[in-house]
Amino acid sequence: MPKTDFHADLIKTAENVLGEFLALPENPKPERTGGYFFVLSVRPIKKPILLTEIGECPRHMLGTFDICQEKAWRLAENLSQGHTTSWLSRDLEKRKYGGAIISPIDSELPDYSRGKIGSFSGLVEHGDEAVVLVTWLFMGWINMTAIDEIAAISNNPLVYPLIEKCKNIKVF
Repeated sequence: MPKTDFHADLIKTAENVLGEFLALPENPKPERTGGYFFVLSVRPIKKPILLTEIGECPRHMLGTFDICQEKAWRLAENLSQGHTTSWLSRDLEKRKYGGAIISPIDSELPDYSRGKIGSFSGLVEHGDEAVVLVTWLFMGWINMTAIDEIAAISNNPLVYPLIEKCKNIKVF
């Protein structure tokens, strides 16, 4: 898949998933309408490959720009400990939040999709994580087994309602 298609498809999918999240009755903070989306590749080397606003992040929420990156880099640093989600190194006292996940590094997935950490920040923590998980699912980068494992770690009540709501999303 050419790089330009990869980025455009990923952004469009994330926008669609966020739109469905914002319409969820379970969304605990409907006044939050967007945030920052960061993708970090860890294969073959660690490098940022995408950072963009998805939806609308109001001025008073601009700190989420740094938070979304911190989550991803922290997850990358904890991969050797078997972490698949930033929830495993979450520390609210130090402003270290959940909301970043990784696609499997060693899998039968296409090469371009392996070892991609996605992070979102701007919603509630479970919302951030749900948006990335469902975006990865619709991109074909993660399967339901991995989603079940990650959602269990964070006890995320928003993932499955979001998957159900997104069933009609066009996958690019």
